[in-house]
This record gives sequence, structure tokens and C-alpha cells, in this order.
Amino acid sequence: MSSTSSSIILFSSSLAFALQIERSFAYFLGSDEQLFHSLAYVILLSLLKRRLPMRNRWTYVIVGFIINVCLGTVYSWSVFRPPLHKPPFGLSPAESILPFSIFLLFFGVMFSLSGIAVSKFGPRRPALIGAVLVGIGYLFSSLISFSQGLSLPILSLGFGIMAGTGCAFAYNPPIATSGRWFPDKRGLALGLTVMGFGLSSLFTAPLVSALVSTLGISQTFVAIGLVFLIALLLLGSVLKFPASDWKVPVKVEKSSQSSELDISTMEMLRTPTFYISWVIYLIGAGAGLAIIGYAKQIALDVAHLPDSVATLVVSLLAVSNAVGRPAFGKIVDSVGPKKALALNVILQLLSLIILMPMASNIAFLLIGIVLLGSTFGAYLAVMPALISYFYGNKNLSQNYGICFSAYGIGGIIMPIVVSSLLGQGPVYTIEDYKRAFYVMGGLVAISLVLSLFVKPVLKKAPRR
Repeated sequence: MSSTSSSIILFSSSLAFALQIERSFAYFLGSDEQLFHSLAYVILLSLLKRRLPMRNRWTYVIVGFIINVCLGTVYSWSVFRPPLHKPPFGLSPAESILPFSIFLLFFGVMFSLSGIAVSKFGPRRPALIGAVLVGIGYLFSSLISFSQGLSLPILSLGFGIMAGTGCAFAYNPPIATSGRWFPDKRGLALGLTVMGFGLSSLFTAPLVSALVSTLGISQTFVAIGLVFLIALLLLGSVLKFPASDWKVPVKVEKSSQSSELDISTMEMLRTPTFYISWVIYLIGAGAGLAIIGYAKQIALDVAHLPDSVATLVVSLLAVSNAVGRPAFGKIVDSVGPKKALALNVILQLLSLIILMPMASNIAFLLIGIVLLGSTFGAYLAVMPALISYFYGNKNLSQNYGICFSAYGIGGIIMPIVVSSLLGQGPVYTIEDYKRAFYVMGGLVAISLVLSLFVKPVLKKAPRR
């Protein structure tokens, strides 16, 4: 089967499964009989475990894609927030964003621990632990209806800490699994795997909105918790590494400079390339997260678009974020991680240059947003591929777990920097945004210079 045919089958199959999960959510809005139907649809996913893995290694990418669609619901947190601002909860906007920030913090911090778990136990057990934590985190968050005065602590513990930690444990195994099964197409496979996370909000945002308006915020957490608990347990049980004697099919096998590499985390930490890549990741992902968080507001404040059109801008951002992942994964396979990383940094800098003076023009706004979204998504594919190519697949989960801390730290620092540059608001001018764009652009320019010093590891770092 050709790479193109496999990719088409992968995307169509993944989309079908994701829509099936969407249908399961929709059925929660109906009768008890329909509820049983919804659970039946999710249980049907267990057929993946019995049949597909033995036939085609692309199955693991499909499973990883669907897992990421579930986990990416965090990007729909803005839909959860409005009901929390109203009685009986009465949270302020600053308070309602806190569980989301805590989620990202624990997602980034616990990712390295999940990498250690995957290296020690394989992908299945950490994925199941993540499934339980994500499900329980959403279910625990539903307790806000019983303790309204403790809404913020409950959401911070349930959604923020539990679900955030669970996301780290469930997100890492599919990446490690795809990397092991695709030493010949690791960039494309990893990009398609994490594409589900970026695409998730297109599925989950309207579903969450419908659930909240029909069931209320508390029961929405229950519905999501139950469906995700079952779905992620079933999907996580599918994941496994290839046998030690497994070889890439001869018709697609090709040599790779990193095919013989087996560099441990401690050895990786002795290479300058890791620290350079880490800083680039922190700046690039952090700048992307910071600007993306203001995408709709930029469309409203600067381009003066209607609210409905500004919402479409956010949807366009989500699509470009998702598409950038497999697109740059394929680029990594074609030109190597060093050139792919440099190209991504250049395009991210270009997006900020376009947005700096011209965000008031809708055409330039859309071009800048598409570039910004795609380059942000690209980091989530390029960086694990870079770690895989430079340091080998055997310790990918643990090595990338350390590298991923840059995403978590950048996701905390950069939004704070942008927020301080913009000021109090709530409405900002083009001059306010320019300050933020100039600073972010300067940092990305530094990343571009740093990318020149990224070098492949040709052999193991010497032991000391």
C-alpha cells in the first residue's frame, strides 16, 4: 500500500471513528434507550483491538488520532466558561481560566513522568492510567453542582490536576507507539497521530455547547467523563510496541541515519542540540499559544469583524493547527528535522510580521492566522520527530517527555508576557497588539538563529 493511499485511508477511518464518538455524545441528549445505543457505539471501538492491529501498522496511528481527539477537548474550555460566570457559581473570568491553566501546567510537567512509565511498562499501562484519570477528572468536576461555593477548587482539582495529569499519561503512549511502528515514516506518522489533538475542538466545541445548553454544566462533565473513560480505556488497550524482531516491510523500508541510535535520556542531556531545541520549542510553542489565545479578540478589536465571523477565524485557526502537524511531519521525512524546524521558525516569524502592521486587513489577518496556527501545530509534530531522528526510537517516550516540558513552561510564561504587554483591556488597539507582536517576533527571530546550531547526533554521546 502506498504512503498516499495509507494516509487517505487513515484520515477517512479516523474521521469516521471521531464522528462516531460525536454521535455518542449526541445520544446523551436523548432517552435512556439512546444512552444504551451511545455506549454501544463506544464499545464497538473494542473491535479495533481484535482485528485491525494484526493487519496494518497504520491502525496504531488511527487509534492515536482518536485518543488525541478525546484529549484535545481541553481546547474547548472556552465553551465551558460562560455558565461558570453565572449564578450559582459566579466565577470571574480570571477564576474560570485557572483550571485550564492548571491543566496545561500538569500536562506539561507530568509528561516526563509518563515518558518514564512508557519506557518501563510499555504504552498500554500508562494509557489506561491516563484514561482513568481523565474520566475521573471530568466526573469529579461535576461535583460543582453540590458544592457551588467550592466550584473553583473542585474544577482546579478535577479538570486541572486530575484530567491534566491523565492527559499527559494518555498523550505520550500513542506518540511512542507510532514512532516505534514507523521508523521509515516517523514524521508523517507522528504528525497524523497528534493531528487529532489540534482538530478536536471542531468536534468537541459544538458538542460541549449542545450538552451544556441541554443538560447543564454539571451533567455535561458527567457525560464527557463517562464516554471518555470507556473510549480511552478501550483505545488504550490496543496500543503496543512491535516485537523486538519486527522489521519494516521491505517494500517501504529505507535507511535512516538514526535507525541504529539508542541514546538514553542522560546521554541526550549531554548534547547541546537538546538544549537548543528545547529553547526553540519553548519560544515557538509558547508564542503560538499566547497569540492564539487572543485570535478572536484580534479579529474583533483590530479587524472589527462581526462576532460570528470572528468565531470562524478561530475555526480556521483550529484547522490550520491540525493540518500543520502531518504536513510538517511529512516535510521532516523529506528534508530532515533540522531543515523542517528552521522552515517552521521562518514561517512563524513571517506570520507575526504579517500580523504586526496588517491585522486590520481581513485578508492579511486570515493569512497570518493560518500561518500562525499551522506553525504552532507543526511544533507538536516536528519536535517528537526530531527527538526520534536524533536520539532513536527506543527511548523516545522518555526523551520527548523531557523535551515536552518546554511546551508546558512556554505555555505558562508566554501568555503572561503577552497579557502584561497588552494591559488591562478589555478592548485593545492595534498599537497594543503591535507591542506583543514585536516582542514575540523578536523571540522567534532568536529561535531562527538558534536553529542554525541544531545538529544531528551521529553517534552516542560518550559516557562519563
